[in-house]
Amino acid sequence: MEISIVLVCPQLAENIGAVARVMSNFGLEDFRVVLPRDGWPPSDKAYELAAKGRYIRER
Repeated sequence: MEISIVLVCPQLAENIGAVARVMSNFGLEDFRVVLPRDGWPPSDKAYELAAKGRYIRER
């Protein structure tokens, strides 16, 4: 069974990066973002917070 993580209307791009990082720590890969306030793609800070989870955020 695959688990999907969905963020709806995240306030900050950093939140997207942080979630990607946590997902990579737990081996989760299905990440969906709906209506991010700061637009898409997220800022450089999101990349920094994603760390090794960048591959998840880049899908």
